[in-house]
Amino acid sequence: MMICCCSQNLRDAFQACLRDYDKLLYVAVILIYIQIGCALTGSLGALYNGVLLANLGIALFALVAIESGSQSLGRAYAVLLFCAILLDISWFILFSHDIWNMSKETDGGEEGESRGMLFIFSVRLTLAMEMVGLFVRLWSSLLWIQIYRLGVSNVGNPSDLRDPDFDLKNGFLSPSTPSNPLLRQCSHNESDDALGGAIYDPAYYYSLFEDRQQWS
Repeated sequence: MMICCCSQNLRDAFQACLRDYDKLLYVAVILIYIQIGCALTGSLGALYNGVLLANLGIALFALVAIESGSQSLGRAYAVLLFCAILLDISWFILFSHDIWNMSKETDGGEEGESRGMLFIFSVRLTLAMEMVGLFVRLWSSLLWIQIYRLGVSNVGNPSDLRDPDFDLKNGFLSPSTPSNPLLRQCSHNESDDALGGAIYDPAYYYSLFEDRQQWS
């Protein structure tokens, strides 16, 4: 009975976390930092580390997209994340067998003697970091899908008033511009924050200049 209650509480807590936009975004950022760490560590490999450098660039691009709050950059990252997963799968098909069999070459033959244990370890490290990175990217893709679904539901509900800074920071996850005039009025009062996020919203960006022309 006690075990059933605990499992039910864990299930409820897990479902609540899946509906919490802030927590999901926090976890997604942590997963991006894990990808960066795996890419940096795996780049120490003597060979086959080009894909890790590509994944490093994509992860850094994701951080820029989140901090800027750009809708176009966020959608571009979604495409890059899908391409990165396909690139990882292709890399495993092409090179994982060769990397895994490198240790057998050290047992005999001139080619095995020419390669030291440090060389083999560095290439194996690249393979291990690529495996971890692919696993994290798969989980991250599922997480971003859920985040996008929550963004769609928040935009579709006009009665849901959020903090304007929250909308400006995470606006790239929303499929369209928030239509609530109160949100735009609040963000217009905070000129620094509004101008920082307005350049990614063409309709709102032009409306700022229209308001200034009317006052002049």
